[in-house]
Amino acid sequence: MENDLLVLKGVKKTYKQKKDRITALKSTDLEIKKGEVLGLVGESGSGKSTLANIIVRLIKSDDGTIVFKGEDISTLKDHEFRRYRRDIQMVFQDPYSSLNPKKTIRYLLEECLKIHEKDMGAQKRLEVVKESLEEVGLDSSYLERYPKSLSGGQRQRVAIALALILRPSLIVLDEAVSALDVSVEAQILNLLLDLREKHGLTYLFISHDLAVVSYVSDRIAVMYKGSIVEIAKADDVISSMAHPYTKALFEASENMAPLIDNKEKKEISSSHCSFCSRCKYRKERCFKEEPTLIEIKEGHSVACFYPLGE
Repeated sequence: MENDLLVLKGVKKTYKQKKDRITALKSTDLEIKKGEVLGLVGESGSGKSTLANIIVRLIKSDDGTIVFKGEDISTLKDHEFRRYRRDIQMVFQDPYSSLNPKKTIRYLLEECLKIHEKDMGAQKRLEVVKESLEEVGLDSSYLERYPKSLSGGQRQRVAIALALILRPSLIVLDEAVSALDVSVEAQILNLLLDLREKHGLTYLFISHDLAVVSYVSDRIAVMYKGSIVEIAKADDVISSMAHPYTKALFEASENMAPLIDNKEKKEISSSHCSFCSRCKYRKERCFKEEPTLIEIKEGHSVACFYPLGE
């Protein structure tokens, strides 16, 4: 569609583990619209970070297409992709590990401009760096400080400034607030929303916490074992959740207990619902076939044979 900034079709990723192939991401379709916040939620190991790393080109997919601003970037060689580096930025969970601890905040931000804005003079670079810090709530007194002297919230603000300084179209936030205290988390979330409104940014916001995702997102996609099992407007996911896994996330968050007694033995075919062994709503068909995303109402799709509420 014309309003789509990023479109993924059939994107897959597997890893070799000894003699086996581990599927991290099954064939995945996803669209992110210009100016929206798309939340991506799921347990650890569900494939969220793999998807994020593929989008920002930290790793390459095994198959599928990734269309950004109308161009298939999945086929580009590394040197061809460089022109998109500035336009697709990422904020990681741990800002300390993503910021060079031996460099000052000024150096980190200026170095980014030196790489991507080669014609920019030293005075202009400093002005842009100061402006970027001010936008995330930090003044010029932080310029000569090092990451280790900052609090977790301050480091994450610097990481956001680093992502923002090149004025990207898309920012991928991978568990960007999960390591922060609740009060600091709220401040960072509100900062991200303010920056989005000010600059017309598009976010892919990744978290294991459905409550956090629902606060910031326009739409929410739910992932389980490498597949998107539900996607809809944020209000619809919360008020009319259709997949049992979404319900489990809502009720018990990341550390949820199994939804059934796993002592019950049942033969499962190689093609089956990946959630059926944990689902208390499962039926015979779930053990024999793998559901695909189907639209149950406009804008709300679910990969389940027996959606909740139907």
